[in-house]
Amino acid sequence: MIKFKDILIFINIYILILNAYCKEWCKATFEYGKSDYAECISEGDSISRYMIETIPILSKDVDLYSNVSLVLSNGYGSKTKEIIIGNENDGLLNKIFTVRSDIGNPEYIHIKLNSQNKNWKCKKITVWKDYKYWVFDCIGSLNDKKPESTYFLSGNKIYIAYVQTGKDIEAATTGTIEIILLGNNKRSNTKVLHEGFSAGGLKKIKFQASDVGELEDIILINNSLNDPWYCDFVKIKSDNNNKIYIFNVKSWIGAPYDKNVKVNIKSDTIEGTSKDIDCHIRAIDLINTNNINKLLQNKVQIFKVRCPQNCHNSEFAIIEGSSIHPSSTSICAAAIHDGSISPSGGEIIVTVASELNHYYTIKEKIFNELEALDFSAKADEKNFTFFTYHLDSIDDIISNVRIVDSFGKLSSLGRLEIRLKNKNSWGTVCVKGPNFEFNDDAAKRACKDLGFPNGIHIKENCANLNGQNYCAGYKYPFASSGILCTGHEKDISKCNADDFSHCVDHHDDVIIQCLHYSSNELINDGAIRLVDINGAPSNNGIGRLQIYYHGVFGSVCSEGWVKEAENIVCHELGYNGLKGNGFSHHSCTDISGENLCGPDTEKINAVNIKCKGDEKLLRNCPHETHDDIYCSHDEDVIVGCVGGDNNSHGEEQNKKHLINLEKKKFHPKIELTCFDKMLSKSNLSVATTGDVFLASCPEKCDEEVGIVKGTFLYTYDSPICKSAIHSGVLPNNIAEDIVLSIAHTHNNFIGTKRNNIESHDFKGTSKSFTISIPTMSLLREERKSNPKSEDEMINKNEIDLTYDHSVFNNKLDHHITSSMKPTFQWIAPTGFVGFNGKENDYIDCTNLPNEKYIRSLSNFTFIVYFTLNGGEGTWRTILSHSLCEGISISINEDNELIIEQNCNPHLLKSKFKPKFGQTYHISLVFNKINKTLYLYINGKKVITEKNTYNFTLSGDLIIGRSNQTTKDYFIGNIHLVEIYKYTLSEQEIKESLNSSLSLEYLNMNILEQMSNTKKDKKKNQKNKKGVQKTIDGRDCVTPCKSKNMINKDLQINTQQINLKCQDNLLSEQFNGKIGSQFLVSCIENCTKSKYFIKGTNNYYTPDSSICKAAIHAGIYKPNMGNKNNTFIIRIVEGLLEYKSSRGHFGILSKSEKQSQLRSFSVLSENEENIFTCSTDGQFILNLSVGEKRTINCPSNCNIIKDKIYGTNIYSPTSVLCKAAIHSGALSNQGGLVEIIVGTGQEEFKGSTQNNVESFSSNNHSRSITFNKHMEL
Repeated sequence: MIKFKDILIFINIYILILNAYCKEWCKATFEYGKSDYAECISEGDSISRYMIETIPILSKDVDLYSNVSLVLSNGYGSKTKEIIIGNENDGLLNKIFTVRSDIGNPEYIHIKLNSQNKNWKCKKITVWKDYKYWVFDCIGSLNDKKPESTYFLSGNKIYIAYVQTGKDIEAATTGTIEIILLGNNKRSNTKVLHEGFSAGGLKKIKFQASDVGELEDIILINNSLNDPWYCDFVKIKSDNNNKIYIFNVKSWIGAPYDKNVKVNIKSDTIEGTSKDIDCHIRAIDLINTNNINKLLQNKVQIFKVRCPQNCHNSEFAIIEGSSIHPSSTSICAAAIHDGSISPSGGEIIVTVASELNHYYTIKEKIFNELEALDFSAKADEKNFTFFTYHLDSIDDIISNVRIVDSFGKLSSLGRLEIRLKNKNSWGTVCVKGPNFEFNDDAAKRACKDLGFPNGIHIKENCANLNGQNYCAGYKYPFASSGILCTGHEKDISKCNADDFSHCVDHHDDVIIQCLHYSSNELINDGAIRLVDINGAPSNNGIGRLQIYYHGVFGSVCSEGWVKEAENIVCHELGYNGLKGNGFSHHSCTDISGENLCGPDTEKINAVNIKCKGDEKLLRNCPHETHDDIYCSHDEDVIVGCVGGDNNSHGEEQNKKHLINLEKKKFHPKIELTCFDKMLSKSNLSVATTGDVFLASCPEKCDEEVGIVKGTFLYTYDSPICKSAIHSGVLPNNIAEDIVLSIAHTHNNFIGTKRNNIESHDFKGTSKSFTISIPTMSLLREERKSNPKSEDEMINKNEIDLTYDHSVFNNKLDHHITSSMKPTFQWIAPTGFVGFNGKENDYIDCTNLPNEKYIRSLSNFTFIVYFTLNGGEGTWRTILSHSLCEGISISINEDNELIIEQNCNPHLLKSKFKPKFGQTYHISLVFNKINKTLYLYINGKKVITEKNTYNFTLSGDLIIGRSNQTTKDYFIGNIHLVEIYKYTLSEQEIKESLNSSLSLEYLNMNILEQMSNTKKDKKKNQKNKKGVQKTIDGRDCVTPCKSKNMINKDLQINTQQINLKCQDNLLSEQFNGKIGSQFLVSCIENCTKSKYFIKGTNNYYTPDSSICKAAIHAGIYKPNMGNKNNTFIIRIVEGLLEYKSSRGHFGILSKSEKQSQLRSFSVLSENEENIFTCSTDGQFILNLSVGEKRTINCPSNCNIIKDKIYGTNIYSPTSVLCKAAIHSGALSNQGGLVEIIVGTGQEEFKGSTQNNVESFSSNNHSRSITFNKHMEL
């Protein structure tokens, strides 16, 4: 039963929604085609006239007849109202003039596609204002998957880039390399740097981009598939500045590595992409030794590198010392020797410290088959110390089976590897042993162990499979030979196999491919595919045709080939047709400068394929396939296709073969005391060489007793946290996290005095450890592996912890997206009226999802997106959490943003005063370990303050009011509140800012609210200022008032147009878009005039006499003086044909078979009842329950695609004329029908009536029913 309280709540909500519509309007000066009334611009705002020119992409894959709108905004949150630049009737409006709020210099265009099943794209958009112009690059397409985007300034600043590609022959790429410039909180658009780079080459490239100020970062993008590029460095110089920005990239870019690599101007940045280094690279090769020992006198530095596979076999690598090394040691080889990585390679953190006099090896000297040498430093040589710890590699998986591709990445296609028993390393499997030979059942079993339903044994040689070498390197371990399975084993370890000692070399390594389909879906003979120059599936629709026979894919000989076959191939692969005239008549030796002919090792599987053109599959065409085809690969068939799923067929095919393997969990973080040693913690005491742990130390451990033995490398009985202070990893007065890495057992430890702690020499035997600084990625990995609460477990499940072989998951559009998820999030709901400073006008978050998980946070980030609208001279709290020792974010009496610890008299003053009406993004970051508070405004850091206190979040969260008192109410809009359990980085805060801009644009059509205080202020200002203006630039002729029932879309001129009988829609004064309305008056009686009319049901052709049509429709009755001589003419959509009918006063209209772009309808001056087939019932939300309206529908509305919801009682989201036909109140011929506004319904059920289908829908606050129109 509905309670009276619920009814009151519903009424209050309804009143609030109505009030939201109550913007201020005025009667505006006359302009043809514009309405009598228009919305007033806000006081204090200025307006400008803009010209927006959109250059389209002309392609059959792009539909310019789409509803597209944009919003201009500057860098401070100011924005214009929505501007329509295209619709489904008129297409793209290439050049439009509009009047909107003056936002200064536009920096962003937020663009949105409002049509479904459309693909829209443009080249560039130029915005003109006050003789200035700004050019924006159109980036990407808009479609159902991505209906909106943000375009950035194209810019005309000249940059010169010097790009050095690595010297290795594999470093080259044929891919298109793009670049994004980042600096001073500005960014450029994505710019094409160059098409392909050759190995070892230094390329000078000149390009244009927007001025981003001082360069801080660059993002390099390689979109090619399986053709990565190794970039050594990029130097960038601008045209008006002699300064050169140097970015030491040293990374592989493109699949199967990261598609996007962000590089910071500081080469020692740790949270960016790893530097890819060769096996022999020494630490001294990467570090500038100028003043190195002075910089490292009291602290250590870290940087991140990625080592390739097979570094244990590097001919030029040298290892000096064990566990800690001099700078002349090769980093990757040393990491293998110390157990940080295996021969599989991976990412490591290199810790750099000051030099020592001696570097000792372990007693055995050899570890992981690598030998180390003792080293003594020379006084005349610059030197420093380094040591490593493990960060990430393909070894970090739970599975004991894996597949590795030619780049050393986990894959579903590649060489089979098995974990070696009692070792944390892996080995390959050779095909044949003395007793057993690898079979198909073994491939299936290995793939099932990896979670695939099926797998196949690739019998081609591993040295050249699709042009790539999948064999392991020399000295890489073997695991087994000749695995033979029956198909009934539970895992591959239960299959029969020979010992690995029978393997000779890696040219006999087993290659398998795991598949996501079962055996009954296996590849059948005659299956086809397109491959690129590397033998990978083509991603652009152009490639060498391969057909599957006898267990392998092979090329097709062009002898006997006909063009009809190429078209069949394209359709079979899911494309729409040929690209241009096709490519099969071109030689495979030169396709756009590339040789796509198959390698000599590839089979030629078919010849003399002769198709008629009506076959569905290529295999259905007559052809020959046998082992002795007399063709060469110069005759391979090349096919070019276009259309389909955005030409991504090759990508979709590859997505079927992704591999996802669960990673091992990271050890839980260890909370240490100042007295803890490695021996006092059980999980540390039993750890093995190379193991890594995260630990937390309290402050002031240097004051505690305990003897430290060693320098950088410490004995197991040394107090850990005191050793961390000695090494320079941990300050003595701050509690902080550290990384512990288990090192070898040593016989020599060197004592030194560092950071006021004296460590001792030790010549005995002891297990040892090193200490370093944790990275943010390591902290996140520990949190994900060891969730402390329910919300972290939820986040863990949402974040992908697996390796992904796919290079197609475009996780980055134009900026790198953070994987961090907020613990708590509140977004202002649709229809939310904002905060008006009144009692009870706040949000109590106590019972909202995940609010309870905010309590007890230590490190945290608060993000708020808000607009201040009033309350000058009062204290206004944006949000507040907990009582005393909690936190509040407020605006004080002087309009300054304030951060406070509740009950603490000390206030953190930001010196930032937000302006009324402008939207701001603030981020508050607190690091408990060093008690530092950071404040960011619009992504820019404005405050860094170290405190002597911590925040205690033990209470509840209140938005819009203080938690300590029932006052200090906020006035304005709070659009978004997010709270994270972590300290976000500056990059992540900038990403949040970009996301908030997108959120704001998504809600552009949400009701705009104005506080009562602001309304009063505006009223006072009106008397001081001159004539107010409307948002379309006209002067107001009446005061601005709130008129919630005025229809702003009613396009009627204010001065009537006098017509004669010959006047029709073709007159210049009726040049208006669909929906434009004009007030007209007939000065002649046209009942018997010679001028014809064509059409019926109030839809007339453009050449029909307007006055005679009005008489025919009964709208205008002549001979009645001035009582009924004015009416409204509305321009409506044209029809395919117009039928004849007899109307009022015996006037007979003619029929017209010719379709028209426009029609017109006539209606009385106070009537608004002409509807198109696509008009829905949303307008009834402004009507009262029980109110009736008569509408006029065109014919054939039953055949349109727009949906209706309900049966006999319909949802207002339904298109009305089609719903009226469904109800039986209207025929397919159209005409008048009566609608009645009903109460809300819990559910609208779908059905099929009168050959029209309706659909089911959820509840709505209003409903509609129909009655047949009764002539009076």
